[in-house]
Amino acid sequence: MALNQEEEFQLAWINNHHMEDKDAQMQKAAEAEAAARPARAPRGRKMRRSPSAWELPVPEDEIDLHGMTSDEAAEAVERRIDDLMIAGLKVLRVIHGGGNPSYGNVKRIIDRKVRSEWSNRIQLYKVEPDNAGSSIMILGKPRPAPAKRASKLPKK
Repeated sequence: MALNQEEEFQLAWINNHHMEDKDAQMQKAAEAEAAARPARAPRGRKMRRSPSAWELPVPEDEIDLHGMTSDEAAEAVERRIDDLMIAGLKVLRVIHGGGNPSYGNVKRIIDRKVRSEWSNRIQLYKVEPDNAGSSIMILGKPRPAPAKRASKLPKK
């Protein structure tokens, strides 16, 4: 197919003017910079990880506490914990919301119950990293705390 005069001019211009792919150049420069950067060594025995890096299990059941007072919510969660333990399930999602002062802060009450009354029945309780209005609860006996080493005192 023959080109008209304008198309021939455009083709000649493209052939005489080299075009650069700036996206590819930027990607190559970023890769080279990352390769030149030294790897960071871990500091200490444990490194803190951001909440988004937590590997929380997929919930097997969930309970929604919206519209409940703090006392009603605590009773409902306690009944659900009992039911799940009987059923042999371990992971519960508690949807508590951000907190409503007129109902009492449900999340605060649930947190307090987990630390005190339910502490012998709950292995892990964490707020979900991508949703502050819900928490993940793993049921089971808590793991014993590691024993502290006795410090070596000089003998007299």
